[in-house]
Amino acid sequence: MRTASALVALVLLVAPTAAADPVNLKWSLKEGDSFYATTTQEIDQAIKVMGQTVNQKMTTTTVAKFEAKAVKGGGFEVKMTYTKMTMDGALGNGGGLTDRFKGASLTATFDKGFELKKLEGYDKFLDQLSDGDDGMKKIFRAVMPETAVKLMFSQVFVGSPKEKAAVGDKWSRTDKVPLSGLGELTNKTQFTLDGVSGDVATLKTTGDVTFKTGEGGDALPFKVVSADIKSDEVKGTILFDLKAGRLKSSSTSMKLKGTMTIEVMNQQVDAEIDQNATTKVELSDKNPVRD
Repeated sequence: MRTASALVALVLLVAPTAAADPVNLKWSLKEGDSFYATTTQEIDQAIKVMGQTVNQKMTTTTVAKFEAKAVKGGGFEVKMTYTKMTMDGALGNGGGLTDRFKGASLTATFDKGFELKKLEGYDKFLDQLSDGDDGMKKIFRAVMPETAVKLMFSQVFVGSPKEKAAVGDKWSRTDKVPLSGLGELTNKTQFTLDGVSGDVATLKTTGDVTFKTGEGGDALPFKVVSADIKSDEVKGTILFDLKAGRLKSSSTSMKLKGTMTIEVMNQQVDAEIDQNATTKVELSDKNPVRD
């Protein structure tokens, strides 16, 4: 009997297990649907300039309401309205500027593959933030360009480009990540369906990041002349609610390190930067903001 039991156990051990059925990672979005997204970004960085090291820590939390305004041609339009933004750390609460975000809105158009095709309302959005001040409008345009706003949508609307995905399937997407006047990161993210448990699918992400220098223009009193900034570690985890047909939560971490030369008032200054950043997004049906 022991021999028979051992044989059965051995067979069960070495027998191939059936692969889980492919799951649908497409968003289920209908006209009139709405939800809230809370995005928290924590940045911990050290900048070394002229022999001195400046350590900075900053946490920015944004709450926004997303509403499906129309669904047509296999794609859809989504209106995003800021309900609250707070900033803690080196810049305090942004000198009160974060209060201007409340009520500001934009609309994005997505195709059926969940690729963002068009952003509407950006200039009106800047007008509200600047409150009619042309100088402030230039600053907001520099530190929060269209790519930054598009990223707010892209961080929420993640999914699979295919109707069905099986565990182990991979796909990729490229996003532009602005660095507030310093330049722009191009992040090519690879998604992997890592597993499925109940109604939740787990996706793992890795990123290939490149950096391009930029200028502050008329709004910021500096420009980055050159830079050699690399990221050795970009990774994240996404939880997708299969029953609700939408993102449940996500968490991404990115480490940047390198050198740059900044020009200020016609003088060039060398600097070293070491930055760790984490971004977390969580969706909910109810508004987490209590006025």
